Amino acid sequence: MAVFPAGGKARRFWLLLFALVLGSVAALAAAQLWAWYHYRAAQAALNHYHFAQARSHLALTLRLWPSSWRAHLLATRAARLDGAIEEAKEHLLVCQQQQPKEESVLLEWALLRAQVGELAAVEEYLRDQLSRGSAQTPLIQEALIEGYIRTYRIGPALAGVEEWLKRQPDDTQALYLQGCIWQQVQRPQKALPSYRRAVELDPERDDARWRLCQCLLRQGLYAEANSHLEHLHRLYPQNAEMTVALASARFKQGWMAEARQLLDAVLAEQPDNAAALRERGRLDLAYGKVADAEKWLRHAAQVNPHDAQLLPLLSMALEQQGKQDEAQIVQDRLKENDRNFQRLEQICLHELGERPHDAVLHAELGSLLLRLGHREDGRNWLLLALQEDPNCVAARTALEGASLTEPRP
Repeated sequence: MAVFPAGGKARRFWLLLFALVLGSVAALAAAQLWAWYHYRAAQAALNHYHFAQARSHLALTLRLWPSSWRAHLLATRAARLDGAIEEAKEHLLVCQQQQPKEESVLLEWALLRAQVGELAAVEEYLRDQLSRGSAQTPLIQEALIEGYIRTYRIGPALAGVEEWLKRQPDDTQALYLQGCIWQQVQRPQKALPSYRRAVELDPERDDARWRLCQCLLRQGLYAEANSHLEHLHRLYPQNAEMTVALASARFKQGWMAEARQLLDAVLAEQPDNAAALRERGRLDLAYGKVADAEKWLRHAAQVNPHDAQLLPLLSMALEQQGKQDEAQIVQDRLKENDRNFQRLEQICLHELGERPHDAVLHAELGSLLLRLGHREDGRNWLLLALQEDPNCVAARTALEGASLTEPRP
């Protein structure tokens, strides 16, 4: 019996149809393999804390698996860990719609809330998960530590990181978070070893490299900072913050013309970039153009009045022009800032751990954060103070003051 009907035309028709079907099946299989490859690549990237890379792989996966709640769950985790909180919420809502009772989805909601600092709502649940020996213990610990950092609970954050590093001394995320904790309380010299080790272990950890640069500049280690900043500038030439930092390193090494060129390029695109304005003022001070420096620095102060690096420069510019009274006002602000940072460190490192439910202490911390320019964090601590004691006068007074000084649209 013939496989195809008699006749050459019919035979060609069936051959063509068979080839089309076979091609479609092959294309479908190839697409599925492609999606699966990127899904697995995203998992591998997350395991190495390459969050942006994981997000890129998952974006490709979700083109073919737009309804896969597991892919959306992984995308939630990648976005959350990369700091893209709104994106994480969008993915998680898809998971919730499809799997409203799935334990991993509920846990991810708790991790998200912990990371953004909403610890009051989820800390007990997450601690219970840890006590039960959850398979997601590393993720839970990480989210709690990030939440503690965000809410200035430095004691628990340090304890969590130290416990993590005892188990895994070369874990780059634990080292990164350890650096973040010390940077939070203005201790760059303590943060440096953690960031250095993280970059040494994984040269692709650009987030750790960038924070390392910030600490190196603060410590005056400009040559070391310069090599890292050159690397980052090649990767992210449009990142204005990194460009300004590179200009600062160039300036400190005496490469004045190149520093000016970098700063002018940023200001051409972003004329109100406070850091670039500050460094432009620093450059004119070095050239002896004191009046021009004052203009740059006053513009920077209008944009960001809480920039602690700005005040010494502005004071110098005013003094060199004989404006002693104005310079003294700036110096007084600088001293007040120093006192505020010292008090902030004392509360975060010591007193908050000893008095975790003290409404007056919460109100003081909130007020300090407001004065240092951390408006959202400050308001959150004042609201926490009122949760502890609805009659806390210090918290109510500070909140009213913050409302009065709220920027108008």
